[in-house]
Amino acid sequence: MRWRGRAWPRGLREGALAVVVALGVQLSLTVADPTLIRGLETASLDLRFRLRGSMPEAAHTAVILVDDRSLAALGRPPLTRRLYAKAVQLLDQAGVKIIAFDLLFAEPEQPLSNEARAAIRDAAALPQIADTAERRLLAHLADDDPDADLAAALKKSGKALLPLAFAFQGKEGEEPDVLASQTYQKLDPSINEPVFPLQPKAAVLPVSPLAEAAAGLGHVNIAFDRDGAPRYDYVALPFSGDFVASLPVRAAAAYLGLQWPDVGLQLGDGIRLGDQFVPTDPAMRLVVDYRGPRGAIPTFSFVDLIEGKVPAERLKGRIVFIGASFIGSSDAYEGPFGSTQIPGTERLATIAEMLLSHHFIRENPPPWPEIGIGVVAVLALATGLAGALLPTRLVALGGLAPIAVCLGGAQFAFLQGLWLPLVAPVAALMAASASVMLFRYGFVDQQRRRIQIAFRHYLTPDQVDVLAAHPERLQLGGETRMISVMFSDIRGFTSISEQFKSNPQGLSRLINQGFLSPMTRLIMGRRGTIDKYMGDCIMAFWNAPLDDAQHADHACESALAMLTELDQINRRLEVEAAADNRVFHPIHIGVGINTGECVVGNMGSDERFAYTAMGDAVNLASRLEGQSKTYGLPLVIGEATRDAAPGWAALELDLIAVKGKAEAVRIFTVLGDATVAASPEFIMLNERHAAMLTCYRSQNWQGGRAALAQCRACGETRLTELYDLYAERFDYFAANPPAADWDGVFVALSK
Repeated sequence: MRWRGRAWPRGLREGALAVVVALGVQLSLTVADPTLIRGLETASLDLRFRLRGSMPEAAHTAVILVDDRSLAALGRPPLTRRLYAKAVQLLDQAGVKIIAFDLLFAEPEQPLSNEARAAIRDAAALPQIADTAERRLLAHLADDDPDADLAAALKKSGKALLPLAFAFQGKEGEEPDVLASQTYQKLDPSINEPVFPLQPKAAVLPVSPLAEAAAGLGHVNIAFDRDGAPRYDYVALPFSGDFVASLPVRAAAAYLGLQWPDVGLQLGDGIRLGDQFVPTDPAMRLVVDYRGPRGAIPTFSFVDLIEGKVPAERLKGRIVFIGASFIGSSDAYEGPFGSTQIPGTERLATIAEMLLSHHFIRENPPPWPEIGIGVVAVLALATGLAGALLPTRLVALGGLAPIAVCLGGAQFAFLQGLWLPLVAPVAALMAASASVMLFRYGFVDQQRRRIQIAFRHYLTPDQVDVLAAHPERLQLGGETRMISVMFSDIRGFTSISEQFKSNPQGLSRLINQGFLSPMTRLIMGRRGTIDKYMGDCIMAFWNAPLDDAQHADHACESALAMLTELDQINRRLEVEAAADNRVFHPIHIGVGINTGECVVGNMGSDERFAYTAMGDAVNLASRLEGQSKTYGLPLVIGEATRDAAPGWAALELDLIAVKGKAEAVRIFTVLGDATVAASPEFIMLNERHAAMLTCYRSQNWQGGRAALAQCRACGETRLTELYDLYAERFDYFAANPPAADWDGVFVALSK
């Protein structure tokens, strides 16, 4: 490449190529903003939170939750509002500064109208009712008004806030009178043009007595990101020409002692709480600064508050949010610190804590978009120079260094309260690095192509792709992984072979196409890896070389699918045998599955090796397959597999010491999926079966026979041979009792 007839200086052409590619990629991703890129960006934000770690315990807020313990002690939801009135009184006594309910009291607790109450009072005054107790009962019924009790408590407290919710679909409603005084009253000048992607149609408020008694109202609507995570809080939402604040904003303003009309709203910029400015994006969204996983805000059970078990010093001077989080409630969401969901009430408290701690996260505010483009251009230029000037062994490091700088800079900015884009710049730098390497080394990856050609007939396509991307894995040795291993073998293969004495090609076709091929498809279709074929035996495993978090479930699912497929194979073979005038011998298989840590990788010699698994868990899986004959069942799984896949309809078979192992293990069989496991028939069978095993291991032979009879009465024909086996054991041990210290272990003498 030349410039004005002269050769480009070394590194300049690579630098120019890297800058052009990087800026092109970054600008295209920034303008397009595809969902995938946004998903990666938000995932990177979650990672930044985790790298930062949890912050100290919140100093301004606390949470009271109506949890499962509360419901168990106080009754089914919804709880009576008298309890919430009592909670308000207790919090006032504890010196709480602000009370914020995250419970929408949109319906009256008692449906009695004022007319109905008057009628009951009139009835109580009738001379026909002479019974004093009856008069008192009617008077109590007429005066029974939990809403009034809560309203009285709220009014007396003078510091309790209630939530409201907006509906974004349906018919547009007018602003309720009670809401007019709850909107922002002070509108300050702003710089940016506001954007409101959410336009509420109607408002759902607490019932009038409660709304009028509350010290203020704030909305609790959640702003979800594209991946469904609640990363924002709308500090202001437009409704009927006004703007309504969120509940955390109302709580923070009240905590600071601000009169609500003094809180300033700058549309498109943020809000002002006294001397403090809270910046938002043009949509009036505030990025939630999560302090940590669930429990980062001090949280207490509602029943403990009611029973006086929450220390007053843990609540004094704080904003206390009262909400609900119990099994079956939907007000819980994923946070950035893991899969454990955070109650919505704790999320509201987190936002209020953020407002009071003066630590905000701004999402790529001006002029950072322009600065980011310049930084990417400089780092791309460095990538190009490194690709041209560094020795071959350091070229990859030269391409990674600018990316590392970008990653480190983004994390440092995050710690300063800036959420800067990361995915698009990193993608741009990666594209720049790739273009430079392609320019230097060519466009054809010969090593990858050689690997794909060599292994495509021996490994699954996924394995081939992994090996092509990581050729270093072709070295001898392996890695330790938790895997689930399956062995499957045909029973009575000799009898089947005799049918094809004069037709060995037919036997080969039967095994390869009629049995191994469909079984292989079933296993690989459930993310299994075929290790090897040993005649009519299949060895397979899951969770290697590709990760599979549900490897035990997929192994059990594959085994049941194989047994179902075997029924179809046998029906087809029966038809073929009748057509050829041969005696039909159905195919039966035994399957053993075990889970455990194994060494997985390329094993063999320098000249010939194979991708396989080795370890004690593999040996045990093979032994379990052999024990399927002992127990008359086609499928036997180990205890570790049962623990890793608890949702299946599994029955314990025995406590057994297989050949070659001194330690006894519990073994199980699987009769069906989760639907079967939840069926009343299986639940009954499982209880009776467990009772039978308990009698057996406690040497209660007479009770065992009775329990065995109850098991047989369940009508599960697949367990006939198993129960015949235990019947023989009960008879034998009744006549030949074992030693007193007998542990119930069956020692298998054969494989």
